[in-house]
Amino acid sequence: MSRPVVVVEPGGGQRVGNVEFLARTSDTPFFNLAIVVLAPGQGVSSHSHPGEDDSWLVLDGVLSVTVGSPAREVQAGPGTYVLVPEDTPHALDNRGDTAVRLLNVHAPGGFDRRIGIDEAVGG
Repeated sequence: MSRPVVVVEPGGGQRVGNVEFLARTSDTPFFNLAIVVLAPGQGVSSHSHPGEDDSWLVLDGVLSVTVGSPAREVQAGPGTYVLVPEDTPHALDNRGDTAVRLLNVHAPGGFDRRIGIDEAVGG
């Protein structure tokens, strides 16, 4: 069975909080693609994803990333790509005074469903 082509116009993705999903699990089982915006002072505490890689490309701002064990801190500015393999602890923080915007890829798909995408609505 072939899947339909997906086209998402700017701002037209399905939102959960500060995450706008462009490719959902219902679109492809292989990955989720989203744009995430972190306001100044906003972040995500240390966590890991069993069986799932997490990655992002910083589009705007500077993202403070703490990754691995032992922990390593990286200041990721625009154009910086970070790939965090499955089961690797990582935390994200916006310590600046402007929003951080990033393109986020989780592979395989499923992240959208874990954080609240309702497949019965718009999907």
